[in-house]
Amino acid sequence: MSRKERNIFDISLCENYESLRTHNHILTIWLINVLYEGFTMKKFLFLIVALFLLNSCDKDNNKLVWTVINVNSTGKQGDAHLISKNGKHFMIDTGQYYYVKRTLLPFLHSKHISYIDSILITHPHFDHYGGLVSIMQSDIKVGKIYMNIPTKNKVESEPGGGRWRYILDILNAAKKYHVPIIPIKAGDKYIFDKNSYFEVLYQYDGEHTPVGKTDINGMSAVMMLHNGKNRFLFTGDLSQKIGDYIASNFNNLKADILKFPHHGAVSHVPKLGEQGFPSKIFFQKVSPKVVIVPAPKTIWCSKLGKRARELVKDNNYTTYVNGFNGNISVVSDGKSYKIIPEKSSKLICPKQK
Repeated sequence: MSRKERNIFDISLCENYESLRTHNHILTIWLINVLYEGFTMKKFLFLIVALFLLNSCDKDNNKLVWTVINVNSTGKQGDAHLISKNGKHFMIDTGQYYYVKRTLLPFLHSKHISYIDSILITHPHFDHYGGLVSIMQSDIKVGKIYMNIPTKNKVESEPGGGRWRYILDILNAAKKYHVPIIPIKAGDKYIFDKNSYFEVLYQYDGEHTPVGKTDINGMSAVMMLHNGKNRFLFTGDLSQKIGDYIASNFNNLKADILKFPHHGAVSHVPKLGEQGFPSKIFFQKVSPKVVIVPAPKTIWCSKLGKRARELVKDNNYTTYVNGFNGNISVVSDGKSYKIIPEKSSKLICPKQK
């Protein structure tokens, strides 16, 4: 078994043994039974294996695992991220409704997740909030939702915003399932433990910003995930004007891994002077070693993805794309991290005519 295969197996194994690890009274009862009925070599070997597995799972449970869920397997793009540590689960965005039954819920069920502590929606575009209602309606309980609710005019002014009735569906479902919706603001922290937390670095409302009025992408919450010495930057669909402003005026963006903004695509419907994701100055300030792009092959390999492809090539970033690599997991122990793609595909695009 290769090192990569072994890592994938270990993560799955510990999730399957989570109930055993948290209910060690089962092992205690078994030991009492052994003392009563007598000890055999088979029982001794079973005990050694059980203790090894429990110890291994405890160590892995202290690691932070971030998975960029592949809600990009067809031509439809989306963002959905699951971050887990010490039995706590935090989601950022939920992808489009199209992927809920095909990808999102099957993935969460495969990880034996029955409770998500919090779901944060970076900004009100349908490819980021489209799966939210379905998660609340499923057998997975949601503790809290962090989301800035837009105005009706803001939603309906852009094609990617969806429809106002979709926002009303979220509000109604949250009320029905008793899930509080909490606004997002700069400075907020969402804590796993003393060494691991999210911090909202920037968040604007799209109306009153340092660069004037922006599109909905300009509402994206920009967040840093800290895990010990590791730093991972989440950007939603951070727009060019806001991204360039942040990079030009602040110095807290440096990160090991960057979640690439706006699916690595320039805007196909430029509004308010926006051109999709930020300019080179933003990437220079972040200075990532790795970028992860939640995008299908069709976007990454299209004219919309050309600027992103050239940028990662010019800067020699190690790059992963959902459409090529499937689910992409980052496992961090606070000192170092490893990246485990579902597929090890090279990012080779067909030559454009």
